[in-house]
Amino acid sequence: MTESQKTRENEEYINSLKDEISYLKEILASKLFEEDYLINFTCREIETDYSLKFGVYKYKIKDYKLRIKKTKRTMELIKRMVDKQSTNQFNKETEDLEKNQIKINRTKINKPKINMREIENHIENEFKEEDFELETETAKVNILIEEHKNNLSKKQDFKELHSIYKDCIRKIHPDLLLEPTDYEETLFYSSKEAYEDRDLEELKSAQNLINMHNIENIPETLEDFESLRNKLEINIELEDKEISQITNSKPYTQQKFLLDTKKVNSYREGLVTSLLEVEKEYIKLNKELSELKKENNLSYRLDLTKNHN
Repeated sequence: MTESQKTRENEEYINSLKDEISYLKEILASKLFEEDYLINFTCREIETDYSLKFGVYKYKIKDYKLRIKKTKRTMELIKRMVDKQSTNQFNKETEDLEKNQIKINRTKINKPKINMREIENHIENEFKEEDFELETETAKVNILIEEHKNNLSKKQDFKELHSIYKDCIRKIHPDLLLEPTDYEETLFYSSKEAYEDRDLEELKSAQNLINMHNIENIPETLEDFESLRNKLEINIELEDKEISQITNSKPYTQQKFLLDTKKVNSYREGLVTSLLEVEKEYIKLNKELSELKKENNLSYRLDLTKNHN
């Protein structure tokens, strides 16, 4: 085979690789957009719908359950401190005391003093993580509900947003490039952030910067083209797995349930019943705590409802 024939064959192979790469890029770009659309629109809308239907009930139930745990723990600590101080204070054998003296020792005057501030600080530290988790959940639900209200008032059409973001993916997504530079990655993630925020003007600005940029590391040699082809094939497989993971887990899998009015109403009724039950339990325990404090002459009132208004 002559040198010119080898060159021609290489050129033909490279041209076929270019066609294959172009095809693979379109597939990958489509899948990359699908993943981001699922996360930022489909799943977000499902989460919002779920929060609107059940969110308030669920975080109120969690709130009461946490209050119950705190109240039980507070009572436990009070009893433990009373027992400890009583042991120190009444270290004599009670059987050696006269009945009248026993009565005197049990009066409020001789009741051990409990440091309620110490108990409060202990409760605060012990339940810090659970408090934070509840506050985070509550904030997330409120943000989704507020976002839903804003979207209703704005009546936004996201067609242009989707179209521009697809263009940004095709032109500069790092998974589609041979060896993306830091600047190219920054350009793309600026567009991604604008898309996630649903900020059309910011996305247009990112698109303008992308359009003005010339890709630096473009395939030139046969090895480069093969390397890019292999990279695209691997990324397509990885993207398929990512999409599959999203569509086979919550919140996506809740979509069918949320469309079933009968099941939604039944589940909501169950949550209402649970909420009433935990509320009653909390009221009962709070009354027991008040009686325990009164019994031990504790005038300091521990605020268990702090940060749960």
